[in-house]
Amino acid sequence: MVCYYVGLESKSHVFLLEQRMIDEGIVCDITYMPRNIMIDLCNMGLKFHETELTRAMDIIRSSGLPGCRLYREDLLPDGYYYCEVQT
Repeated sequence: MVCYYVGLESKSHVFLLEQRMIDEGIVCDITYMPRNIMIDLCNMGLKFHETELTRAMDIIRSSGLPGCRLYREDLLPDGYYYCEVQT
């Protein structure tokens, strides 16, 4: 299953975006970001499944939170692969 991670600049932004997503009925989890994609910001973010991508993108775009980064996680035979997705 493909998952997406949203990296944010601060923990307060993580909690704010989580609440907005929950209010819209999107299932998401606050999580620590994988080390190979995020070591510079607050190292916390949101994780959600691919089935929620369209609605989540709308919320991320309309949130106006600075520094949002969206990453796609793919499971490969030799581990996980992450790539940044343009929002």
